[in-house]
Parts: sequence; C-alpha cells; structure tokens
Amino acid sequence: MSTHSDPSAALFIGTIGGIWTFFKGFRIFREYKVVEDTPRINIRSVAMGLVHIRGRAQVEPLIPSPVSHTPCCFYKVEIEQWKSEGKSHSWQHLRTDVDGSKFYLADETGKALVDGSSAEFDVPMNAERVVDSARASTGGPGATDTELLEYVTYSGVHRIASSVEHFLEKRGPVADPKGEGARQTILSALQAMPNVMHGGGVPIELMERMAAQFPVKDAAQQQQRAEVLAHLRGMASGGMVQLPIHTPGAASGRYRLKEYLILPGQEYTITATCAENPAASSDGDRNLICKGSHEKTFLISSKSDAGTEKDLRRRALWMVLGGAALALVCLALLLVHLNLF
Repeated sequence: MSTHSDPSAALFIGTIGGIWTFFKGFRIFREYKVVEDTPRINIRSVAMGLVHIRGRAQVEPLIPSPVSHTPCCFYKVEIEQWKSEGKSHSWQHLRTDVDGSKFYLADETGKALVDGSSAEFDVPMNAERVVDSARASTGGPGATDTELLEYVTYSGVHRIASSVEHFLEKRGPVADPKGEGARQTILSALQAMPNVMHGGGVPIELMERMAAQFPVKDAAQQQQRAEVLAHLRGMASGGMVQLPIHTPGAASGRYRLKEYLILPGQEYTITATCAENPAASSDGDRNLICKGSHEKTFLISSKSDAGTEKDLRRRALWMVLGGAALALVCLALLLVHLNLF
C-alpha cells in the first residue's frame, strides 16, 4: 500500500509526462517545418489549401476583453486555479476560454476572413490577474475581482456553448428547410446565452422561433401556447423579455488569469488552411482562414517569420530533449525503487 512518502506515483506520472512532452515536441517540430516550408503570399493570391499570410487585423464591432476590458478583435484567456494538497501547492490549468467575432486580416492587396476559435496564439500576454474569493477587491484597472470571479464561472458554460456554436457554423446550412430552421434557432440561442447569463433578457423573437420548432396538433395546447407568447410580448421591453432565470454566482477559490488579444490595426502572420466559407454572405468572405480538416496547423503570430520559426524550433528542441530526459530519469528511479533494476 502506497503512502504519502512513497514516490512511486510521482515517478510514474513523471514518466508519462516525459513521454507526452517528447511526442509533443515532435508535433511542434512538424509545425515548425510547415511554417518554414510554406512561402508567404499576398492575401489576394490565397487559394484553397494551406496558406501563409500577413496583415493587419480588422473587425467591427470590437469586443471588450474580460480581464483588462481592452477593445479587441479576439481574445484568449488561460485560467489556472491554485491547488493545495498536503505540502504540495501549485497553479493547475482549469480551462482556456476564447471568444470574438470572425475578423479580417488585410494587406495592401486585399483581405481574408479569419475564424480564430481553433487557433494557436503566439502573441504577447496583454494582462495577468490573480483573484481570490476570500479577499476580492473592487478597485484597480480593468475588471474588478468580483467580475473576474463571475467570469471564471461563466467561462465554463461559455466554452461548451461556443464549441457547439462553432460546430454548427462549420457544418454550414443543411438542405432540409426544417433542419436548417432548427440549426439557425440553436445558433441564435447560443449567441444570446452570454447576455442571459449576465442577467440580461431573452429576445422575444427567439422565443417565438423556438416555439415554432415544436408544433402541437391539439387545439387547446395551441391556444395555451399562444396566450403564453402574447403575455411574454406584453412583458417585453425593447424586444427583450426579463425572465426569472438563475444566473451562476462568482467562483470561490484563488485563480490566475492570463489574457492574450488580437488587436485591431496590429500586424499578424497566420499559417492555416483556406477553405470555403459555409456562411458566406458576399464576395468578400467566400474564403475562410481556419483550422483544416487534414492539415491541423493553425498559428497566429505577432512575430516576424524568422522570429516565429526560431521560437518553434527552440520549443521543439527543448520539449524533445527535456521530455526524453524526464521520462528516462523517472523510469530509472521507479525501477530502482521497485527493486526491478
């Protein structure tokens, strides 16, 4: 039976972690080779398939970032939670939350629409905050501690909702009118969720569309539903209905939030796949820069091509060598501890 002083579990975890890091390093090395071997082209020249482009980010309207409240095109927030177990204390990754509209990357030849929801970001950290529910404060720049603790709770639901929304958008319109109506209704409900979770109302138009997706044949039930909708229309203010919906409270514990932003007017280099946009509404957004189905490389970097390649090469080298060393040392110590070597 193992005890707290038995290192077997820690050595086993170290071995597995070293092996994972070793193979992760080879994946990053492959990404480095893709970036190195893909020539940069003007945005006007993009074609279907892997592309390597550089330009300035553009989008309207901008959204405020959750940590610093900076107007941005897109944000990524890494959330870590402080964990204490016995004598062990460390920050552990809780989740990564991303959000923002599809934005354009523009150079002197044209612009391309970018869906950054599945991208890997190599951009400077914009802000870092540590919050503790035991001593939350209300002052300081950006979001208050209470707002950040509420955001930690909200980000868990938002991550699931945004994944479903992204899946439905990527799938694109369906041929069956009824199925397409249901898809659009679900998308509208997911897009309204942030406002609802922050205590806002529900659009009456959305409620009517949701009711229409579930027709009833019984005349009495039809009459009852019509009366309910009429009552909700009477409650609506500015097209929104305030419902007694429970909104989740602030998270408890200690958290560290690191914020990374895609800022308007800043230059970025993107290596990703150019695909047909299933939700195109004009000739200007027929193409979509996104994560490919076969080629998974999707990197958005604020560095030069040389800087990006150097960083990827260095990370790959350290992870391959460090992972191999960690796995071998932990495995050797484990075998010695178990008297198997």
